[in-house]
Formats: sequence, structure tokens, C-alpha cells
Amino acid sequence: MKASPRSSATSSFPYGPVLLIALGHFIHDIFPAFYGVLLPKLAPVLGLSRTTAGLLTFARQGPAALNPFLGYWADRLSLRWFVILAPGLTATGMTLLGWMPNVPALAGLLFVVGISVALFHAPAPALVARVSHPYTGRGMSIFMAAGELGRAVGPVVAVWTVTWLGMRRLPALALLGWMASAILAWRFASVEAQSQQRQALSWSRVRAWAQRFALPLAVLILGRAAIVGALGTYLAWYLTEHGLPLVRAGTWVAGYEIAGVLGALASGTLSDFWGRRRTVAASTTLAALFLALFVATPVPYKLGWLFPLGFTALSIQPVMLALVQDLAPGHRATANGIYLAMSFLLRPVGVSVVGALADRTSWDAAFLFASAWALVTLLALRSLTPKG
Repeated sequence: MKASPRSSATSSFPYGPVLLIALGHFIHDIFPAFYGVLLPKLAPVLGLSRTTAGLLTFARQGPAALNPFLGYWADRLSLRWFVILAPGLTATGMTLLGWMPNVPALAGLLFVVGISVALFHAPAPALVARVSHPYTGRGMSIFMAAGELGRAVGPVVAVWTVTWLGMRRLPALALLGWMASAILAWRFASVEAQSQQRQALSWSRVRAWAQRFALPLAVLILGRAAIVGALGTYLAWYLTEHGLPLVRAGTWVAGYEIAGVLGALASGTLSDFWGRRRTVAASTTLAALFLALFVATPVPYKLGWLFPLGFTALSIQPVMLALVQDLAPGHRATANGIYLAMSFLLRPVGVSVVGALADRTSWDAAFLFASAWALVTLLALRSLTPKG
């Protein structure tokens, strides 16, 4: 059973294979969401400052340096078992957070989890792009919405489990990840995941692509990381410092992520008709505006801004993934790997800068800086135009 791209705009959308891959993304992304929402528990035990908590994201994102190589191999080989096993491996790692005795041990655990995350995210989007062509935006929207839904469910699952059972019993949840891996193995073990154009792929083509697009992509990634990365890491901590108990803070984080699910579903399909760059520009501008309004509004009314903020800020990634696929039709997995490597490696930079600013000034000042910086990075969009 080989996944084949749709060759005509009149073909029906392949919901079956896209939804199966999206299921794996949903289960997988539940567990990385544990880190941010459990920081209020981890920080006093391990003595974490906001800057240190941000720097620890480097440990989890560091293995993303493997993404270009994983993507290159995915264009030439079948890496379906990476996609199949990653939910179980990631779940096991993230449920061990409460067992880490010190910061170095926590950093080591996050690094191992980062390897598992990289093994999933390099091949999977390229597979979605191929099976959903010519509706790449819609396919990427479903795939990314599933991930956003996982990140919405994750904080709720984490805080309720910790509230009722304690940090040390989180590993029981790893069974969910391994069940997802079993389902994926049952449905995808015989599916080939390599590119049909692998014989024409060369590093010279990849290098030329990177020389043209890597810098503007990096600038946009840093802009997105300042808002999305910082909120994903610090939002629960911010809310607890503003008087919310952990369970309520986790619920609001989940609401923010659920709004992102809706945004991700809408943005990719919209970009198929309105254009990728125009959609990214509009989403980023609105996200920056809503973040500024969130900061300026007093508690508890500021919580109402989390829904439009999540809808716009979290809707950007599926459009960016679709744009990268458009820019590299002959080596999609490799280009996706390069983009994800930059995304994962640069995200901690944005998170750490916002955290350091919050330590030196305040949360609100740091978030206002993030809002302004994201708008400035939109200047890089004009450089992301396919040849011809």
C-alpha cells in the first residue's frame, strides 16, 4: 500500500490517511505540553529561575539539529517506524519529569525526549503533504490542528493527574503513547513513506535551497518563537503568579490551545485560496495585537484575550509548513527537516530572551517586546517566493 499524491484539483480529499497521521500527531503532542504547565511544580523543587526554565528548552530542542538529515533520509528511505514509535517514546520521557532529582538530570531527560520528537516531526509532514496534494494547506491544517489539540489536552491531563495522583505517578500515562504506537504500527507498518522522487535528490540542490530561503525563514521563526514559544513555556507560570491555582491555569492554557486548533484548521485551508504569505502576515499581526491587549487588560478580564490570541498565534505554523512544501516540491521532507531544525533550535532563543527580560523587568514588559518583535520579522516574508 503506497501513498500516492493527488494529481488533479478535482480529486477528492484523502481524509483517511491524513486523519491516521493526524491521530499519531495528536497523541504524540499531548506529552511535550507537560513541561510548561508543570513548571510551577518543578521550579520550587529544582530551584528554577525563568531564565533557566527557558534555557532548558535548548535541551529538548537540541536534537532538532538532526531534522535535515532525517528529512533527507525520509526522501530516500522509509522512516515510517520513526513515526510509529515516537508517540510511545515521547510519552515515556515526559511522564518521568517528576522523577528528576536535579537540573542536569532534567536537561538530560529533555534531550532524550527531543530526539523522539525529531524522529516524528521530520518525516510526518512531508508524508501528509504528499497524500493530500493538491490540497496541501488543508492536509497540513488537519495535521497541525491535531497537534494543537494534543497540546490543548496535555496541560489538562498533566495538572489533573498531578493534582490527584502526584508527580511520581505520571508514568502511568505513558501507556497512552504506546497504545497510539500500536495503532500506527497496525495501520502503517506496510505503508512506504519515502519520496517517489528520491533518485533525483542531491545535497547540491538542498544547499542551494537553504542558501536562498534559510535566512528569511529563520527571521520569521524567531518572531513566532517570541510569542508562541514564550506563551507555550511560561503562560501557566504567568497565570499562577497572577493568582490562579494550577488547575485553573492549566484549564486556561488548554483553552488557548483549543483556540489554536480552530485557527490551525482555518488557516491552512484559507491559505490555499488567499495565499501563504498573506495569511502568515495577517495571523502574525493579529496575534501581536491580541498579546498586547492581553497584557494591558487587568485580571481576570485578560483571560478573555487568550482565545483570539490562541486562534491567531497558533494558526501560523500549518501555513508555514505548507509554504515550505511549496518552496521545495522536489525534496519536501528534506526542506521540512531543515525548517523544523531551525524552528526547534531557534525557538529556545526566543523563549530564553523573553524569560531573561521577564527576570530583569516584568512578564508584561517581556510580552510587549515579543509582540513588537514579531511584527518586525514580517519584513522577511517578501523573500519567500518560489522560482518561476
